[in-house]
Amino acid sequence: MAPPSFSGKGVGGLGSGRKFLAQGTFSNHEREYSKLNTRGAKLGVFFLASDLGPTGPARQLGLLAAGLCRNRFEAKVGVVGPANTPVAADLCRAGVPVSPLPVRHLIDVRGIRKLRQTVTAANPAVIHAWGPRACRATRLLTPAVGGRGPQVVVSAATGSEGGFYDWLTALRLRCADRVIPSSWMEGERYRRLGVTAERLTRISPAAPPSLPSPHRETFLQELGLPSTARLVMTADRLESSAGLQAAVWAFDMLRYDFPDLYLLIFGSGPDRAGIEAFGRALAFDDFRIRFPGCRPDLPALLGLAEVVWVTRARGGVTLALEAMAGGRPVIGWKTPDLTEIVEDGVTGFLVDAKERPLVSARTHRLLCDPDLGNALGATGRARVAEWFGVERMIEQFSRVYEDLAEACSL
Repeated sequence: MAPPSFSGKGVGGLGSGRKFLAQGTFSNHEREYSKLNTRGAKLGVFFLASDLGPTGPARQLGLLAAGLCRNRFEAKVGVVGPANTPVAADLCRAGVPVSPLPVRHLIDVRGIRKLRQTVTAANPAVIHAWGPRACRATRLLTPAVGGRGPQVVVSAATGSEGGFYDWLTALRLRCADRVIPSSWMEGERYRRLGVTAERLTRISPAAPPSLPSPHRETFLQELGLPSTARLVMTADRLESSAGLQAAVWAFDMLRYDFPDLYLLIFGSGPDRAGIEAFGRALAFDDFRIRFPGCRPDLPALLGLAEVVWVTRARGGVTLALEAMAGGRPVIGWKTPDLTEIVEDGVTGFLVDAKERPLVSARTHRLLCDPDLGNALGATGRARVAEWFGVERMIEQFSRVYEDLAEACSL
């Protein structure tokens, strides 16, 4: 299940033929073209993030900003909120400055002033907004009609916040110079919000090569688990979610056959207590669900799991890629997002969200047949290395930035 091959200059639409950018190789001529676009000067790129918490988009932004070629780009990051997160710390260690730019509401004068001052001082050629809040904030950074300001790129802005905020996000999306969907389905969502085909460029997400897993015994001791524990892992924001409840329910079906099996749910959120209460109501006498919180080493920890679950109605792509990069099979909902990443029966299993017992059944099969799980995991690791590498993603974004800067200078 390889992504479509690359063709053209990287700009196209989602309409007839689905011609917008897909993963592919770059010729020497194309690489030289990208380098010449800078005209001997570094291109300033300011990344504006809705948040830098333990989310898939934040981890993708971190990989991109830290990996841009220093000879071609000067990257800086601002976050519309706190900057004391593991992703922000990783960026700082990589030499990418991160500025907290909290804008609390639409008329937060102090926050808006600081945002404008920071971006003006950076003087970027491109502003790349990640997330709905950052997308809306770009309206504060663009000049009046007829002025020449930085080009605006938007990613990961299809999340639903409801009502007036969704309307504002859609308005800003339609004004962006380029919108980057990470999947065909995300591109279709942007189309439904009014983004024209010529402004869409698809770039698949990436996962870094698998990291060495932490010492298993040490990790189990941290959680108070026995050395014989077998682990199923998932991660999501802990809030009222049918996906997490489905995971807890599926685990309850498995625990009777596997007395040494534990479910680890990574993440944070307002409904942690509610999810735990739901699990305890199902298994008050044998509660084997643990909540390790937000762990910056999650991609490495996934290598300790026998199975990774992705039971989200939308998204979950980064988690699936990180599990595959770690050689772990993925079991998840058959959503349009995941079907572009996980090949059913080859790198994991995808089931219909209405058939929740199949999550337990597929997991049961893998727990009883570790060789099958290892085979699926090995195929997934090879798939990530071939089609979802970090260097490939960075080069594609680099070309978008340089093309936009070149077009603006003409």
